[in-house]
Amino acid sequence: MLRKLMKYEFMAMGRVFLPLFAALIVVSIVNRILASLPALAPVTIGMVLLGILIASIAVLTLILTLQRFRNNLLSNEGYLMMTLPVSTDRLILSKLFVAAIWSAASTFIVTLSILIMTMTSDVWRVISDVFKQILELIALEPFTTFVYAVEIPVLSAITIFSGILMLYACMSLSMLVNKRRGLFTFGAFIVISTVLQTLFAVALSIIQSLKIDEWFERTFSDLSDFALSQVVMSIYLVITLGLCAGFYYITRFMLKNRLNLQ
Repeated sequence: MLRKLMKYEFMAMGRVFLPLFAALIVVSIVNRILASLPALAPVTIGMVLLGILIASIAVLTLILTLQRFRNNLLSNEGYLMMTLPVSTDRLILSKLFVAAIWSAASTFIVTLSILIMTMTSDVWRVISDVFKQILELIALEPFTTFVYAVEIPVLSAITIFSGILMLYACMSLSMLVNKRRGLFTFGAFIVISTVLQTLFAVALSIIQSLKIDEWFERTFSDLSDFALSQVVMSIYLVITLGLCAGFYYITRFMLKNRLNLQ
């Protein structure tokens, strides 16, 4: 059932994203061709259009992430969704996974369009040098390279999950009120962000006052750069997973125990 829910989400969001992605790539290619011409006006118009498309993709990624969750689970459609023979967890996860995948796809397409626009012989030379260095690193340190190749995408995915789940938690909390839910969602986002920033600032202050940072430096001073990076990544992973768990629990609790559809 999770696969079917995700398929429906992919199709619904793909109808919006795919035409935009195609338009962005086409405009990037056309703009790159026009850049070789002496005329300045077509290039300027193309750059403006390219900027509009990139901004549209960024805004739509956020809007669709919010809209698909709100319309399907928190509005009148929720009456139908909640009667499906599927758990609340699968409803949340289907939205989460698809939103994360489209967010990653948007980032990739925007990056690709920028590369197309800026692709010159010098840029291509730099990219080639980077790939050569990566291949040399793989040959010299295959295990280290493999670990980084696995960790970086995983940490990136978890970071995206935490951001999306935070939005879901804020929207779910809006079921505590009957009016102005959009305003309540925005307020909840501001409050949660402020609380998290305050907690991090307090934690940093405590670490400095108790000289935990000095203890950390003494304890791990003998570690290699790779081992030290694993310690830092592990700390980041634990914190981010904790945030994901907290936001997920809020969302799940509100949908299961405080469901208030509009």
